[in-house]
Amino acid sequence: MGVSSRWRGTHGDRKGWPFGRWFLLLLPVISLTPILPAREKTDVVVLKNGDRIRCEIKSLARGMLTVKTDSMSTVDIKWQDVVSIDSTFLFTLQDSQGQTYVGSLQAIDGSPQVKVTGSKPADGLMHSNVVSIQAIEGHWSKRLSGSADLGYDYTKASDRTQFNFSGDLAYRTEVYSGQLTYTSTLGTSNGEKDADRKITTITGTHQIKGKWLVYSQMSHEKNFQLQLDRRFSFLGGPGYRIAQSNRSLVTVIGATAFTRESYYGQDLVINAEGFIGLDTQFFKLYSPKFDIVNQLVFLPNFTTWGRLRAEFNSKLRIELLKDFFVSFTFFDSFDSRPPSATAAKNDYGFTTGLSWSFRR
Repeated sequence: MGVSSRWRGTHGDRKGWPFGRWFLLLLPVISLTPILPAREKTDVVVLKNGDRIRCEIKSLARGMLTVKTDSMSTVDIKWQDVVSIDSTFLFTLQDSQGQTYVGSLQAIDGSPQVKVTGSKPADGLMHSNVVSIQAIEGHWSKRLSGSADLGYDYTKASDRTQFNFSGDLAYRTEVYSGQLTYTSTLGTSNGEKDADRKITTITGTHQIKGKWLVYSQMSHEKNFQLQLDRRFSFLGGPGYRIAQSNRSLVTVIGATAFTRESYYGQDLVINAEGFIGLDTQFFKLYSPKFDIVNQLVFLPNFTTWGRLRAEFNSKLRIELLKDFFVSFTFFDSFDSRPPSATAAKNDYGFTTGLSWSFRR
């Protein structure tokens, strides 16, 4: 059955809607509701040029301090331009060594440091070592962030059409974080399906001590090009942040994975695999704002010796307008010994699209 008939069927039956459509509808709803009253803007931020801003400090992420003011609404300030910050409200701070502090913020006169007074205090943190500040919000919805990418390609010569959609929704606390990610590629050529790739992933992390963390993941994958009907997987293991700064984040993960997979025309197979992953993020949040994310994963198979799977994903996003980006994505899936003798060993592709994000 071609993609076009599949789309006609789902329009007539709401129960058949693909998960990606619900994901696309869910992101803006979550980002806009509920609308809660803002707290008093009694925090003080002092800049190198002498400006003194009375505001509500929201967060520090990727080298940008985000504050809310009465006269200028939301403002992003380069962290390197901040001399001091002061607030009686509670925040979570993290330094470049992965240490976490919780408390109110107090400026230290004559020094680019901040004192944290609370349940996890710090006498004086150098601004250059602080990589994250997050206000402790009362409502759960304010801990959510997310993004959505949508792309479309058409080639007249081959009558080929391709739709690309990806999105993620993240929830973070002081030591825990969870993320839901969905990726879909649907393609037709001369009215026949030639691409159908869907990946749904739920990940969770728990920061243990310093740069160490515990990582877990559940996923479901389908890939028409590789003749993969479905693959369910679960994995868990330790992770370590090799680098963490206002310009980059590099994390390595080692884990054990268990999968249930079936290829077209093949029986269900249960596998035990290793998991070695490297996640690198590089970002700049001003003039122009962009980020580069690379993920490389190797999965040696313990059930079928000699079989190795590898996944590589790379994404570049460049900001066009506030919270709107143009995105470029490359992916490559490799399987050295797929269960189906007629299945391809590689599936790779390059996509472009527009991206929107909130609280990120």
